[in-house]
Amino acid sequence: MSLGMTPQASFSNLRVLEPLVHGVASSANLQITKEVKHGGLGVITAAIFLSGEMAGSGVLALPAAMIGTGGWLGLMLILLFTANAGFSGTRLGLCWIMLEERYEEFRGEVRDPYPAIAEKAVGRWGRIASVVAISLTLYGGGCVFIVLIAQLLGSLIGSAGFQLSLCVWMVIVAICLTPLTWMGTPKDFWPIAVGALITTCLACLLVIITCVLDGTQIEEKVFPTPTYDGTFKAFGSIMFAFAGASTFPTIQADMKDRSKFNISALMAMGVLFAIYFPMAAACYFSLGDQVTDNIVLAMSDGWQRITVEIMLLLHLISAYPIITNPPAQFFEQLLGIPSDFNWKRCLFRSLSVAGLLFIAETVPSFGSILDLVGASTVTLLTFIFPPYFYMKLSDASIDKKEWTTRKLPLWERIYCWALILIGLAGGACATYTAVRNIFSSSLSVPCYLMGDTTNVTISAGGH
Repeated sequence: MSLGMTPQASFSNLRVLEPLVHGVASSANLQITKEVKHGGLGVITAAIFLSGEMAGSGVLALPAAMIGTGGWLGLMLILLFTANAGFSGTRLGLCWIMLEERYEEFRGEVRDPYPAIAEKAVGRWGRIASVVAISLTLYGGGCVFIVLIAQLLGSLIGSAGFQLSLCVWMVIVAICLTPLTWMGTPKDFWPIAVGALITTCLACLLVIITCVLDGTQIEEKVFPTPTYDGTFKAFGSIMFAFAGASTFPTIQADMKDRSKFNISALMAMGVLFAIYFPMAAACYFSLGDQVTDNIVLAMSDGWQRITVEIMLLLHLISAYPIITNPPAQFFEQLLGIPSDFNWKRCLFRSLSVAGLLFIAETVPSFGSILDLVGASTVTLLTFIFPPYFYMKLSDASIDKKEWTTRKLPLWERIYCWALILIGLAGGACATYTAVRNIFSSSLSVPCYLMGDTTNVTISAGGH
């Protein structure tokens, strides 16, 4: 039985519990219609879908992630994570091929590819662990969205002279987003993948150009020395930007020729690297320690910033109900809430948004929540689970003569264990750093305990 789904669910909901937590391009949740599925995705189209899934709100935090790494170490982490996420994603693709070879029930449409891989690899606990991690990732992404939308909306309207605190804007944003979550997952969203990716690239290009021009006005740039805390913070921030690698099996299942999936994955990683690396390098080395967790807030006032804020807001608002829908469906099924439109669904989803708002008001920091999600659940889904599941499924073929034998070369097994160890060690340290930063930062006082909520303000930009 698929998780979070009912027999009446539409095809557009098949990608239940996918870890899509990205802001800019998450509106391209790749709701591929039956017509597209019938024809199958080509290599380039699949690469666009993969890029569109992964390039999202995480890119806005990359420049700030360079602080504390000296810049160059952070850029090396982006390069390393790009290669590792590509390897990890292709291993997941191979896992799905093994499931199709061995089990007939996976040769058709499957609603929960990641949990299915986990269960066949290590048993029931794998499914449960992956579902919990994916749900936390998606709801964590929902918190990030509330803070980010509030920041961008407050900045945009603030430029017109209307000022409110971030804490108040988050309440307004949550109230406006709540009715959107009552609906089912939007259908036929697949054409937005191309537009979302193009918009992401244009927004990043405007941010880079503006930051470089702003940097010329700074007389003395400050680049903090590398620290362990800064490196672990960068680990979480950069990992968040690669969360979508765990959705690779879904796209692979929709390709005409699944054997060419690795080509699409490599192309997608090339596109991401072409976005992430210049964004981090240009903005950080142009502004130094003046970069912000949300780099848009570090831009000077002008049409460029307004254009970027509008583009990001459109994507974030349309993406919010999409990323919070899968875990909502899962919990609604557990609670016995009917799948059709009804008051119980509206009440549950309204309470869910209220819960996310409470977390956002408790930790009113885009970067802090993003770092925590990236360091914990995203690391599990991208660095730790895929290589481990891949080795378990491959090794299982040795005892089953009727299955195609898959013997891993030594280098691949070493690489898989290296990823797991890096994920465990780096993820644990980065999670600890993220939690400590949440409690020790200047924003550690929740909004609802502040005497004057205007203490949490939204940067108006400008240098």
